Amino acid sequence: MILGLTGNTDKASVKPFVSKFIKWLQKVGADFIIESELADHLSLPNESNRRFDLKSFCEKCQMVISFGGDGTILSTARAIGDSGVPILGVKMGGMGFLAEVTPDELYASMEGILKGNYQIVKRMVLKAEVEGEKDNQYHALNDLVFDKGAVSRVIHIKTFIDDEFLNTYISDGLIISTPTGSTAYSLAAGGPILLPSMNAIIINPISPHTLGARPVVIPDDKVVKIKIEYAPENVLLSADGQVGKKLKQGQTATIRKADYQVKLVSYRGRSFYDVLRAKLNWGEDIRESLDTKAATRKSRNRLTS
Repeated sequence: MILGLTGNTDKASVKPFVSKFIKWLQKVGADFIIESELADHLSLPNESNRRFDLKSFCEKCQMVISFGGDGTILSTARAIGDSGVPILGVKMGGMGFLAEVTPDELYASMEGILKGNYQIVKRMVLKAEVEGEKDNQYHALNDLVFDKGAVSRVIHIKTFIDDEFLNTYISDGLIISTPTGSTAYSLAAGGPILLPSMNAIIINPISPHTLGARPVVIPDDKVVKIKIEYAPENVLLSADGQVGKKLKQGQTATIRKADYQVKLVSYRGRSFYDVLRAKLNWGEDIRESLDTKAATRKSRNRLTS
């Protein structure tokens, strides 16, 4: 198996860690290649037969190891597209739901992975097409967001499901989310948490003008059509917060499930509920931690008074 290494070159911790990891791969005799931007960051010679540009990178390896956070995994997934190459995310700081292992866990995990001891989990992808621009498609593992931008006034977004009118959302924007994205922007906007394995799509308004505008969960075989009914300025359509396009008033976009899924490598057998407890501090009595902090402050005040 040929491993493909890619990562967030803006993170200071990536260069020393990946350099050390490469030495370990060479020691155990594992075959690997490196995406060209990361190779430049590691000062790998241009003539090295291990470096490949992003397009051919995905054609040469059987598994991608992505060093960074969820954003790095999202950009990697978009680059890989429908190639079917699975991604192992290595969490290099920050809170993330997609990265499977931490740097401390990577070596033990890789020993098992190189022996074939791992699982592949498939995640749904959304596809957006803007009317009149069939060649410009936007794919998202997390979400597609229609945002009003910097203007202070709300926008009006007319929404249809399978050509049946649902609602005109008067809001700051609208999030169309996958189950994977339910713990991202949609969660911050008051949306529900879905298991990643669910076959569903979330439609979630951002700061709606009326309390009656609530998130809606629909089956993933439905087609969502969005029309920008009113917007004082251009509305930004963004895919996973990384790429996008400005839409004018009157333009429409169609969102549906893509014809491929992103494959993520799972090694530790940790459940989604384990992840929720770890990331959101579920299962803990927050009152106890607050009482402890209050007692600590009182103790410090007595010592300094």
